[in-house]
Amino acid sequence: MAGPMRRTRPASRVFATRRLLSLAFLLIPLPLLAQTTATERAAARDIVRQIDELQARLDPTGLANELAGRADADRDALVRRTTELWESEMQALSDFIGHNPEVGWEEFLAVDTLTAVLENRGWDVEVGVAGLETAFVATWTSPAGPQGLMLGLIGEYDALRDADGPFHGDQHNAQTPIVFASAFAMAEHMAADGIPGRIRIYGTPAEEVGPPAKVIMHEAGVFDGADILIRSHGVTQTSRAQVGFGSCCLNINEVKYTFLGTPSHQMASWHGRNALAAAVHFFTMVDGIRSTLRPEASIQGVITEGGDAPNVVPQRAVLDYYIRYPDPVYLEHISKMMDDAARGAAMATGTEVEIDRYGEYRDGISLGTLQELSFAYAKELGAPNISPEPSRPSGYEETGVVTKDIPGIGISVFSSRGANHTRGMLEDTFNEVGHTGFRISAEVMSSVLYDFLTRPDLREAIGEEHRTLAGLLDQYHEALREAYASELGGPISQR
Repeated sequence: MAGPMRRTRPASRVFATRRLLSLAFLLIPLPLLAQTTATERAAARDIVRQIDELQARLDPTGLANELAGRADADRDALVRRTTELWESEMQALSDFIGHNPEVGWEEFLAVDTLTAVLENRGWDVEVGVAGLETAFVATWTSPAGPQGLMLGLIGEYDALRDADGPFHGDQHNAQTPIVFASAFAMAEHMAADGIPGRIRIYGTPAEEVGPPAKVIMHEAGVFDGADILIRSHGVTQTSRAQVGFGSCCLNINEVKYTFLGTPSHQMASWHGRNALAAAVHFFTMVDGIRSTLRPEASIQGVITEGGDAPNVVPQRAVLDYYIRYPDPVYLEHISKMMDDAARGAAMATGTEVEIDRYGEYRDGISLGTLQELSFAYAKELGAPNISPEPSRPSGYEETGVVTKDIPGIGISVFSSRGANHTRGMLEDTFNEVGHTGFRISAEVMSSVLYDFLTRPDLREAIGEEHRTLAGLLDQYHEALREAYASELGGPISQR
């Protein structure tokens, strides 16, 4: 919880005292926009040039610093109210969810608690959207009417899986309380000023397990009608992403390989066909092909089933893999090699293999207008541990299909000294480091939404940038397919 000085300090003074620091950051030259790998940069050269020209014309950094640095009494009042809501209610809600962790698809207590808060404030709540038990949508409609913008806010609440039990080592417990602090303050502001429109909160489950819930919700039309989507996530640095195409955690194929054999008593094992032996053989083969893959590849797998009894030849073994690469085109090459290895292991052991690609995470769109605006407000509001260099392009979701259709931003404010997915991040969730980062995230969220609501010039710039990048994304992937064709002996098709 912030100290008394922070609670009583006017937001306008916070903005003013941070302005000199912001000007210092303006003097740091930004690197040329680029994708991650040399192949990406070469294949996307013309596309990157078009994006650079758009950025030069839109000047998102200049616009962001003008907006964040200006005096605005209404915005400052909105920020103060966001802070009050966080400190009086939402910090405790975040801690409660953090102390009661639930893994993906099982977040029943979290959903019951969060939706009760929404219903008590008069929001219309629907639970079980898109056929997902622990997904929900809550809508507030302005007393001035629904005509106008629909502001969309995304919150997660699932915990990490661990041998010692679930834990919130990625700070998802704070995401929806942050959204609540911002959304409730925005609703009060719109009602008081007679601004028509709607605010919609999307409770999205199971971010840490597949299949990706946001893709399911998007395909079901849950996000339809949103003019913007905004969220936050606990991070180890206050940062923003470069403009372009990418995902925070690389493109991912989630694949289960199930080997099916024939059981037999181990005293007569020749009558059986050992599914575990096939799985181990495959696991070893995957390690063997790593040296033939580009170094940016990341292949992580576990054997989740391997038999039932030592004296019975295992008839079923299952491996679960996350296969990652910076771009989705070369990722398909890796997946094909692994599928072939699985089939080879099955042939060598007289077993069969079933291959289930149960989840896909793809490139998203990173918008300079929103990235720079969020970053400018983070600096103005005193966010610690600022990284001046932009990170690789990253859509606001790991599920790029959402970002291609709806512009948005994922706010990144320092909230932990420990790395993501660690007990160190869990520890900071409940102390001053996490609480401060979460509060500032909510303040930044409200500031960005306020500008989006009140500044038509900002909305126009965001819209133009989003339309342009969405149109270039398919061209970018096609250029990559052409770039990889000669290296791999033929065109790579998209699944």
